[in-house]
Amino acid sequence: MPFYDLRCSNCNSESNIRATISEKTEHLIACPQCGSTDMETIYISAPAYIKGSADSVPACASSSSCGNTGCRFAG
Repeated sequence: MPFYDLRCSNCNSESNIRATISEKTEHLIACPQCGSTDMETIYISAPAYIKGSADSVPACASSSSCGNTGCRFAG
């Protein structure tokens, strides 16, 4: 079963929930905070790796906007 990053439209809490695909598509996943089944998918970006030479360094997809100096992908 996959994990889904979901946000409750009722109480706005975010959760990472393990559920079947049919549970997600049929809106059977209940919010752990309020019990509502009005959950929407949150899309979270993952780091991108640029294919190149053997010594190439992974590039952060958010490097231009995040400004996080502690980011392991910061150059």
